[in-house]
Amino acid sequence: MRTKRGELPCFSQAHSTGRRPPPPATAPRRRPPRRPRPRALGPAPPPSPAPLFEKAVTPSDVGKLNRLVVPKQHAEKHFPLRRSPDAATGKGVLLNFEDGEGKVWRFRYSYWNSSQSYVLTKGWSRFVREKGLRAGDTIVFSRSAYGPEKLLFIDCKKNKSTADDDKEKPKEAARVVKLFGVDIAGGDCRKRERAVSEMAAFEKGHQHQELLLKRQCVAHQRSPALASLLL
Repeated sequence: MRTKRGELPCFSQAHSTGRRPPPPATAPRRRPPRRPRPRALGPAPPPSPAPLFEKAVTPSDVGKLNRLVVPKQHAEKHFPLRRSPDAATGKGVLLNFEDGEGKVWRFRYSYWNSSQSYVLTKGWSRFVREKGLRAGDTIVFSRSAYGPEKLLFIDCKKNKSTADDDKEKPKEAARVVKLFGVDIAGGDCRKRERAVSEMAAFEKGHQHQELLLKRQCVAHQRSPALASLLL
């Protein structure tokens, strides 16, 4: 350190005492503001179904054949059958569908070589019975648009004309045919059999009385004494 002549070098107090000088005063550190925690979300909404196609059922679809014919263009586009032993032999595969009430329906889906058509067979008759399907009603097929699993959905729309016919159609009155106070058109079968037997016995007794009267008339014409014996 350079100094003027006659002056002694000036040393700091810390240097004279052997201590380090204190660090310079700094502003206190401010903690960053806390970010609000995201609120817990509720359960994920159900997957929204995307419509695939619709089909108006025919009398054969809801009849005794117990099958639904899927239109070929829709079947090959939305429900293609993969090459598998079951598909090759006509057994088909099982498809699960969920209806609007959350109930799962399982149908057997196969290809019939005889009619060259794609059909839903096993489980279809129960669906028709529980939903009360009639010819003219519409079946709606759809599939979930989001989610890792592509769920299939099925629903039905009632035809207004058939629904109105069911409401306006009066109930047929029960047919009543009485014989000797017994309904022989309906009711207990034993009562009907008993009434029929009583009728037969009545007719037989009536015929017997007519025969006796004829014999009495003939005998009276021939001999009054013989007619008294017949009585």
